[in-house]
Amino acid sequence: MTRSTQAERHARESTRREIIGLMAAGAGMVAMHHGHWMTPSAFCGDVGDETPPPDTGSPKQQIVAEAYRLGYQYEQQYGGCAQCALAALQDAIPFLAADGGLFRGASCLDGGATPTGLQNCGAFTGSGMAIGYLCGRRRNGKFEGTTAQAHALVRKLYAQFDERYGSVLCKDVREKAQGDCPEVVGLAAQWTAQILMDEFGAQGTGKTDPPPDSPERPQPEHGDEQGS
Repeated sequence: MTRSTQAERHARESTRREIIGLMAAGAGMVAMHHGHWMTPSAFCGDVGDETPPPDTGSPKQQIVAEAYRLGYQYEQQYGGCAQCALAALQDAIPFLAADGGLFRGASCLDGGATPTGLQNCGAFTGSGMAIGYLCGRRRNGKFEGTTAQAHALVRKLYAQFDERYGSVLCKDVREKAQGDCPEVVGLAAQWTAQILMDEFGAQGTGKTDPPPDSPERPQPEHGDEQGS
């Protein structure tokens, strides 16, 4: 095993242990209201009958279903696909803190972030921000950790977009979805929630801050995987 592989494995296991520990220490996050699973979000409300929820048979699937519901609702009510996907994930996933700075930073990333719509769908970008927030490198005076886990998970999300829409580009996704952006945001949040729950499990449902820095962090090496 190479030093780089060892570092990536250490970072992955460290993040997993931190998140599972925080989840296990938490309390219940959701409550029933008018037949919907709710979070503490101020935005929460009912979505019309046109929004079919995914299966909610287990705690993990309840979180995934809530991510879809909120993503659909937020985009329908407020617009701004990047922020809406991110907010849905922040409000549905118990171990993803509702960081206001991160939410604000997604303000200009909707609609492909350009007048042409030829760049990434905002729902994909906002969901990727949630993944990177949980799994990416940290900056504590210097860059620490690796990007390997974040890249692996966002590529799983890309595979979902590619299977359904054939692309992650805003213009292509909108065309394939026939302009139904609430559905796109709902699905992006659903897929991302499923990816994160599969990665970290659902051993608890306590809302927490993001995992603290591990006391033993591998340093990034030259050639560490970067996005193109």
